[in-house]
Amino acid sequence: MAKMLGPCGSTNGSEKKMDTNLISRIVKISVRHGASVDALTVRYIRNGVEESTEQWGGNGGSLTEFDLGPAEYITSVKGHYGSDMVRSITFETNLGAYGPYGKEEGIPFELPAVAGKIIGFHGLSGSYLYAIGVYVEVRKIVTVIIGNAVQIFIFFLISDLQIKFS
Repeated sequence: MAKMLGPCGSTNGSEKKMDTNLISRIVKISVRHGASVDALTVRYIRNGVEESTEQWGGNGGSLTEFDLGPAEYITSVKGHYGSDMVRSITFETNLGAYGPYGKEEGIPFELPAVAGKIIGFHGLSGSYLYAIGVYVEVRKIVTVIIGNAVQIFIFFLISDLQIKFS
């Protein structure tokens, strides 16, 4: 189960939510932007199949797209918002950052995936992207002791890990 953070932004628009069940990773982000964030589209892998959200927002601004590499994942989403919409957005990954897209003015926000990775988004949209939030998949640390050796494993889990010994 993913943890929901946010949304940050205004209360305008229609609610948008990704179903994060069985999502293994985000593969591509498309952002329409100018003086603000006009729209967001997310491509992701669910159960081995690539899928996409609809475009959340309008058709204004310039289109910028970026692909995430096979070992790359989003660790934080930050930006600025005003009383009416998301003004700017930056996507930070374990390998770098994409953005800022839009104009960095207004109230700053940050949605960090502390001890995890971002696997989905939610928010509000209409003619623009009015608010943005994230779903964080939390890492679980499993320590296995075999004899005198200790092995520590970090897992990104979609559901709880169950180990049975007989």
